[in-house]
Amino acid sequence: MTPEQAEYDLIVVGSGAAGLTAALVASIKGLDVLLLERADVLGGTTAISAGSAWVPNSHYDTSGKDSKANARRYLDATVGGHAPDDLKDAFLAAAPAMARLLADHSEVRFRPYPYLPDYYSERDGATLSGRVLETLPFDGRRLRRHFALIRPPLPEFTILGGMMVSRSDITHLLNAFRTIPSFIATVRMLLRHAKDRISHPRGTRLVMGNALVARFLYSLLERSVTIKTAARARALIIEDGAVRGVLASIAGKPEEFRARRGVVLAAGGFTHHPRLRTQLLPAPVAEFSPVPSENEGDGVDLGLQAGGAIGRAHANNAFWAPVSVRPRRDGTMAVFPHFALDRGKPGLIAVNGSGRRFVNEATSYQRFVEAIYAEQARTPSIPCFFICDHAFLKRYGLGMIRPGQTSLRAFIKDGYLASGQTIAQLANALRLDPTALGESVERYNGFAWTGKDIDFHKGESAYSRNIGDPAVQPNPNLGPIATPPFYAIRIYPGDIGTSAGLITNTSAQVLNAEGEPIKGLYAVGNDMNSVMGGVYAGPGCTIGTGMTFGYVAAMHAAG
Repeated sequence: MTPEQAEYDLIVVGSGAAGLTAALVASIKGLDVLLLERADVLGGTTAISAGSAWVPNSHYDTSGKDSKANARRYLDATVGGHAPDDLKDAFLAAAPAMARLLADHSEVRFRPYPYLPDYYSERDGATLSGRVLETLPFDGRRLRRHFALIRPPLPEFTILGGMMVSRSDITHLLNAFRTIPSFIATVRMLLRHAKDRISHPRGTRLVMGNALVARFLYSLLERSVTIKTAARARALIIEDGAVRGVLASIAGKPEEFRARRGVVLAAGGFTHHPRLRTQLLPAPVAEFSPVPSENEGDGVDLGLQAGGAIGRAHANNAFWAPVSVRPRRDGTMAVFPHFALDRGKPGLIAVNGSGRRFVNEATSYQRFVEAIYAEQARTPSIPCFFICDHAFLKRYGLGMIRPGQTSLRAFIKDGYLASGQTIAQLANALRLDPTALGESVERYNGFAWTGKDIDFHKGESAYSRNIGDPAVQPNPNLGPIATPPFYAIRIYPGDIGTSAGLITNTSAQVLNAEGEPIKGLYAVGNDMNSVMGGVYAGPGCTIGTGMTFGYVAAMHAAG
């Protein structure tokens, strides 16, 4: 294969988990594949994510407690009519096969989290473990010069100048001086990182989304798949009603690539598409998103130009997380998603623009933002506020402020953190009603002492308890706000990916206005109208469904 080759069996547009899966599976099945990525690095949103994949009933779950029927009941209880039944069945049938194929024929490997409940853990068919798969760590040094192709993680999710840490790593770091195993694990991580920094710009011990992308890249390189970065797909080549290739610009130079079997659109959805964002996201349109800026809807636009249509039946057209923002030294804006590290811990409440609690702070990030928008319709709540005390901040951190932070001066100076020696002073700093905020804190503190949140039921679900602090009893999500100074940060709705996308059939083929497949055109990942129907059913459901339909598209193209 030469770099000048212009015809392939399959062309994949985009290099997130869905596109990488499509490219790798197609190669495993003997197809000649071209992968085009608009950015100069690979991985898209996957690279900066937790890298978890929601895969029901896979071979990784050896408990024997899950089944296809059980997972289907769960999807019916959560997604319901927001996605077609045949699409749900296609996902549940293909997901285990996808995981098995990749485990048998590539370096893409997972392990189940020992305990990680589905987000609607109280619904029929939910599981407490087994469905959510964690990417195995990967040694980036194995990629040699290609290590630079991996999109770096968000700097706010690293420590010590580019050292990645997983959920279990954080536990060890927080307990380094409490237990011998955590001390040993911490020392090993620090020594490895110190050695890395001698010859690399960041740590090469990759975890989470970086590890997943690296495992895909290593596997694609092993199979000599052609990968082109800084390659933006500009138009589809359509002949006799069928998609036959892609017109792209590579480093500003136009190129034409032909496809014998088809084109897979996996460009990451329309997060930064100015028109679709305004049309499809709720008002007021979210101002902040951690999704890479290249996700401007290129794939969706190409599908629409070919005659495809965007789905309109989802509960949400985007997937959400509460975010806080802070300017970086280089002039860019850091957008920090508050997934699970702080808001579920005991000793924090979220209040609206009137200083009143409005949500179970330990609910899933999707449902948290849904609550923000519902509250905004009644009371100004964008931004809302996280409220905590000094003891909380020191033990758990808060957003971009890490546990045990020695100085808060910079965070207060740039406005990221507000403080007050009393709740009334904090309220005045935030321009909230001091009486209302004081009453909210006092009422919450009463719940903390009894262990029962009668207003929002915080700590009653398995999911909520899982993101709390098990050392705190009787409720791991409830603790008093009592130790001055008191602190707050502003919280905004942030979209972490789009759910609405191009309508497809169960083979991931894009459908036209008449409901017929457009020959040679597939959509997967966030370019596809999600089988989750805008409901975030479990950790890693966007990656799990994206990988599954990437597999489905590749298998269909391979015949």
